[in-house]
Amino acid sequence: MGLSQSAGKKTGYHHHDLRAALEEAALGFIAERQSPDFSLRELAAATGVSHPAVYRHFADKAALLEALAARGFAELRRYQQVELSRAGPRGLDQLDALNDAYIRFAAENPGAFWLMFGNRSEEVSRAKSRERINADALKSLVDAIERCQAEGDIIPGDPYRIAGYLVMAPHGYACYSNQDRAMIGIDERMMSARMLGDIALIPVLTRPPSPQEIAQRFFAARPARPRADG
Repeated sequence: MGLSQSAGKKTGYHHHDLRAALEEAALGFIAERQSPDFSLRELAAATGVSHPAVYRHFADKAALLEALAARGFAELRRYQQVELSRAGPRGLDQLDALNDAYIRFAAENPGAFWLMFGNRSEEVSRAKSRERINADALKSLVDAIERCQAEGDIIPGDPYRIAGYLVMAPHGYACYSNQDRAMIGIDERMMSARMLGDIALIPVLTRPPSPQEIAQRFFAARPARPRADG
């Protein structure tokens, strides 16, 4: 299960989990509005508590957003660990697993994903400025790249720069809705997240496939649909 995303509904809680209820409601607002455009007063109303009660858990909205960002990166790391536990032993298998983890996290945690990766407002930028909150998630990717380099599958180079490049494929995929992806030709039936990740790897592989292999594997013409009157 991902982080809760429902908002606008009063959440039952005991005194010891009001903080979690506030965080869940905030993530719901962010997912619905694709923005942290909500007030703490509005958040209090959504959870059925008084406005001052919010301040017993968060000094201000910036503190809430920083807590949500830290929680989101911790959850992404959990997704990574689950997928890595299912992966094969090779570094390339681990890269595939991390690609899958990123896509699944984005789909199941839209509020957290938008806060972590899709928003550039000043208040969110301040919340995400703590490098420590995403260090573990980033290290998983860097470790997999270094393993691929040691195994001779990925070219030499700064693994952090390679990580910055490789994350763009799953990120782009995650940022588009299913309808948007279909409109630009990456419908799941034609171009899955895994295929997109494999294509992104090609420039950094030590033994990349030939243009003919790339065309056949990823871009082969779709079979013609049978005619309705046939």
